[in-house]
Amino acid sequence: MTNRNILFDFDKIIPRQGTGSRKWDALENVFGSNDVLPLWIADMDFSSPKAVSTAIIERAKHPIYAYNTQEKSLYQSVIEWAKKRHGWEIEEEWILLAPGVVPSISLSIFALSEPGDGIIIQPPVYPPFFASIKDNERKVVENPLLLKNGRYEIDFEDLEQKLADPNNKLLLLCSPHNPVGRVWSREELEKVYELCQKYEVDVLADEIHNDLVFQGHKHTVFASLGTPVCKQSVTFMAASKTFNVAGLNFSFIIVPCKSRRGLIQNWITKLHISRNNVFGGIGTEAAYRDGEAWLDALLIYLEKNADILVEFIQTRLTEVKVSKPEGTYLVWLDFRAYFTNDKELQKFLVHTAKVGLNAGKNFGTQGEGFARINIATQRSVLLEALTRIEKALLNYKKI
Repeated sequence: MTNRNILFDFDKIIPRQGTGSRKWDALENVFGSNDVLPLWIADMDFSSPKAVSTAIIERAKHPIYAYNTQEKSLYQSVIEWAKKRHGWEIEEEWILLAPGVVPSISLSIFALSEPGDGIIIQPPVYPPFFASIKDNERKVVENPLLLKNGRYEIDFEDLEQKLADPNNKLLLLCSPHNPVGRVWSREELEKVYELCQKYEVDVLADEIHNDLVFQGHKHTVFASLGTPVCKQSVTFMAASKTFNVAGLNFSFIIVPCKSRRGLIQNWITKLHISRNNVFGGIGTEAAYRDGEAWLDALLIYLEKNADILVEFIQTRLTEVKVSKPEGTYLVWLDFRAYFTNDKELQKFLVHTAKVGLNAGKNFGTQGEGFARINIATQRSVLLEALTRIEKALLNYKKI
């Protein structure tokens, strides 16, 4: 059997400074210092699949980059990928194109709720969830996750109370969950489905990390649970996290319900965002058509990184708490044994350890004392970051 990691060299360092990379070139603005090793924003330090760059370069050879249309083959590649990787059969007419998942969430909130309506989220959770609700004059309603024996679970009793409130119109579901790394089981999602059906609350499912799932776990598309749920769900997907092409600004809103799809399409039309990047569709289709072997090798590398990080922390940073993620390339670190507030933790990480991680408080009040680390980097870089934290904590404990 061929070792896929021989074909794809994820250990190779690829300098990103000076490329307009937000992760590497915006350190001063984000952290107040350029002297940090960045493992924060959710993109990877690996080359995208060769098929993607080849397709984009080939199109770039044509000297006109004018208004574009999307070929039927793009939609077919999405349909085939969803069926092969997730067992979800979708139809072309269900698919709307958008410039990214976050804009898609805002569009759907606009379309399916009114100002003042409650939108339920499950913190600690991806920061734009809060902004997409508040910026659109809706109310954030929190159904905090429960941390039990190092593993996060849905608080179903509290969720039902929130769903039962007629003022709450939508549940914004993060699946797999960012930042805690849970891949919700089918049984958990069926319970969510039953409650949302009972109280007639629509589900907006951010499934952008759906392809990044480790061994022993399986992603279940929320809208695949049955015909009734399809009518009350909107699914957000993209190739961006899977194949490291977030800069193409290209995503999909998949809406089986014709009336809901029409409402969202109306907002796409009103905001004049129906046109997409000329390279977005080309790169996405190439990824779905020819990127599967690359992805399979990537998952092996990422899971090994996760194992190394967990072992390092559990053996050498024993007071920092961590659980191996079930999916995504993001890991949630609990520093509360050392730091009572987020400001002090970030000061320590940036100025003492000299690593750039995402501040836990940005994921909700439940993130105070936590930090999110991105492990989608070369193993040598990950180990350097962990070693920096270890040395800094040894000195910190001496104070």
